[in-house]
Amino acid sequence: MKNKLLYKIGLLCGLVPLTGGLFIFFTWWTARAYFAYDLRSFEGYGFLWTLFSIPVATIGLLLMIIFLFKNYKDFLRQSIFGLLLVLINIPIAYWVLGKQADLGTRAYIKIYSKTKQDNVELTLKASDFEKKLDVLENNGTLVDFYYPKYINERGSDSYPTIDTVTLIVKEKFTTHYLTLPRIDKGQCESLYIDKEFKLLDKWE
Repeated sequence: MKNKLLYKIGLLCGLVPLTGGLFIFFTWWTARAYFAYDLRSFEGYGFLWTLFSIPVATIGLLLMIIFLFKNYKDFLRQSIFGLLLVLINIPIAYWVLGKQADLGTRAYIKIYSKTKQDNVELTLKASDFEKKLDVLENNGTLVDFYYPKYINERGSDSYPTIDTVTLIVKEKFTTHYLTLPRIDKGQCESLYIDKEFKLLDKWE
């Protein structure tokens, strides 16, 4: 009975940090990647969850090692499974931190079309990249991202100059060149193209 309780507690100590951490991360990621909405509070939740997970996972690892030594003859498979469930938290945590660092260098934009036209082609262009976006229909939206480029990023200026990004909008007969507002790394922004092909940061 004690051995089963030891095993169950060890499993929970591996499963709870894993599922909770992945839920927080993927919720935050989904909000940015599909809605260009930054759930800033989730970054704090993720940090607190990490502080909570480290001791919990450590306890789970110790319990599983104890269970393995006491029951390896009868419950070898269960012991190895439980041990792996706890240990898998380590590579997943490294992957999440690396992915979060990359996402934090992206600027996400959500573009609304109020142009009264369909099949509008969109392209993002800056000094160091050109990225073709999806075709946008009237009253449609799209979400995409790019990596903002800071000029002299290592300088002492607390508000460094950022490279200009242009949104190229191709309609039936005309191509429009619209300058994006300043969007920093990690920022999410909603933009609107009106029927006169002007770029607005809010729709009234």
